[in-house]
Amino acid sequence: MDTPNKENYSVPIKGFVASKQTYLFNTLKKHQFSGEVRLVDPGKAEWRFYLYMGRLVYATGGEHSVRRWRRNLAAYLPSIATDTDYLEEQIQSISPDNIKFCWEYELLRRWLLNKRAERESVIRMLNSILTEIFFDLNQTTEITFHLNTEVNVPISEQIFLLDANQVIVPSWQQWQTWMNLRLGDRSPNKAPVIRSPEMLQTRISPKTYQAFTKLFNGRNSLRDLSLQLKRDLPQFSSSLLPYIQEGYIDLVSVADLPTPISFPTVIQSVDKSLLIACIDDSPIIGQTMATVLKKAGYQFISITDPLKAIAQVLAIKPDLIFLDLVMPNANGYEICASLRKLSMFRQTPIIIITSNDGMIERMRTKMVGASDFINKPINTEELLNVVSKHLSMK
Repeated sequence: MDTPNKENYSVPIKGFVASKQTYLFNTLKKHQFSGEVRLVDPGKAEWRFYLYMGRLVYATGGEHSVRRWRRNLAAYLPSIATDTDYLEEQIQSISPDNIKFCWEYELLRRWLLNKRAERESVIRMLNSILTEIFFDLNQTTEITFHLNTEVNVPISEQIFLLDANQVIVPSWQQWQTWMNLRLGDRSPNKAPVIRSPEMLQTRISPKTYQAFTKLFNGRNSLRDLSLQLKRDLPQFSSSLLPYIQEGYIDLVSVADLPTPISFPTVIQSVDKSLLIACIDDSPIIGQTMATVLKKAGYQFISITDPLKAIAQVLAIKPDLIFLDLVMPNANGYEICASLRKLSMFRQTPIIIITSNDGMIERMRTKMVGASDFINKPINTEELLNVVSKHLSMK
C-alpha cells in the first residue's frame, strides 16, 4: 500500500474482516495519518473515522449512528440520558457553526469540560460505540475506503486517542460468538416483529406472549432491546432464533433517529404558545418528537404512562395530541373516544401513531374520533407536515 497521505485516496476491499481492518489501520498508524477515513459499503452504509497521527479519535455513521449514540449514552451516561429537558436543550443547541467535525463528539467533549460527565464513563462509551461499528463492518462483503486530510481534529478537541487494535480484536471476538450462534446472516440492527401471532401463541405461555407483543413491535432493534432488558446481545438474539426460523417472528429494518443538525431551524409563523402532547409508552418516540418539534418552535410534552394520560392532558390542555394505539394496560381506541367525549377536546386534533396501514384499523380509529395518522418509524418531514396541517386548520 502506498503512503496514504493524499486527499481522495480510494481503494476497494472485499471481505473487510478483522485481519484487513488491522492491516488498514496499522498502515494508517505507520504513516501517522491525520484526517478522515470514509468506509463505504456500496449502496448500503457509510462510516466515518477520525484519526490523529494514526490513532482513533472517534467514529460515526453506519445504519444507526444516532440510535447507537443514544443507546450508549443511556448505558454509560444515564444521568444525562434521563435528564430529558437538559439533553434536548443540549441537542437543540447544536448547529453546524459550532461543530468541528462531529456533533455527537462535540456534546461529549462539552459535557466533560462542564463536568457533567466523568472522563472514564465517556471513554467507556466511546469504546462501546467503536466496538459496535467494527462489529458491523465484519458483516460487509465489500467496502471502499477514502482518505481525506482536509478534515482535521485539533488537539484541543480530542478526548482521548485509541489504537484501533484495541477495539478491532474484541469486536472480532463478538462477531465470532455471533457466528457460532448461527446468527451470521442476521444484523443486530434489525428489529423483531411478530408475523404469525396465532401460531406464536400456541408455542409460548400467555405471559411470554404478552411480553413479546409489547417488545417486538418493529420499533426497537435487537441492540436496543438487549440494553432495555439488560440481556447479553448474542444470547438474547439466539433465544429468538427458533421463532425466526419458523416464521413466527421476523427481523425488519428500523429507521435511525433524526440527526439534530439536519432539522429545519424554525417553521415560519409558528405560534410558540402552541403545546403538543404525545401519549406513547416508548421513550424513543417521545424523544424523537421532542427533538423535532421543540426545534421547530413548539412546546412539547411526552406522556409515557397511558393510565395517567387523560388526567395529564386535562391538566395541560394541549393544542394537538399524538396517540399510540398499542400500549400496555391501555387501549388507544378507548383513550381517543374518552377524549372526544370531553367538550374541551372535541375539536382538538388527535393524530394516531401507527405501524399498521390496514384499512380496518384506520376506519376504526376514525369512528372513535381520530383526525389523522402518522406512521412509525417517525419521519421528520411527515411529522412537521401533519402538525402544520392540523394546527393551521385549528
